[in-house]
Amino acid sequence: MKLSIVKKIVLVILSLFVLFFAATELCILKYLKEYGYGISKLPETTLVYFHLSNGFTVHCNNKDNSIFIGRHDYIYDDIFSENGYSMTSEVFCREAFYYKNDNNSSDIFCCYLTDDWCHWFRIYELSPGYKIEDFQ
Repeated sequence: MKLSIVKKIVLVILSLFVLFFAATELCILKYLKEYGYGISKLPETTLVYFHLSNGFTVHCNNKDNSIFIGRHDYIYDDIFSENGYSMTSEVFCREAFYYKNDNNSSDIFCCYLTDDWCHWFRIYELSPGYKIEDFQ
């Protein structure tokens, strides 16, 4: 008799977990579609939301700014500094310039915060040619 009650409790907890996960996925997908991305970006964005990934690049070439989906809790200053970059300036809390000056070369790039964000993720831009994966 007690085993049956335990099974029901476990089943209810598992059902609530699955319901929470499904609702989260639907909400993330809604915003991805709103910002012009499809279901193909859903698994990586879910990893970003659950803090299993720091972000992933969705567009990168040498002419336009690179676009990546990342967390909205502003962890990127720490990630860039761990890779030897220092912030030189910040403009209206929307874009920050970073530099790395070593013996061989000087490296400068900019990270922009876009207006596209929600509870689950935020879309950022990096200077052309840079990818967020290069800093992880």
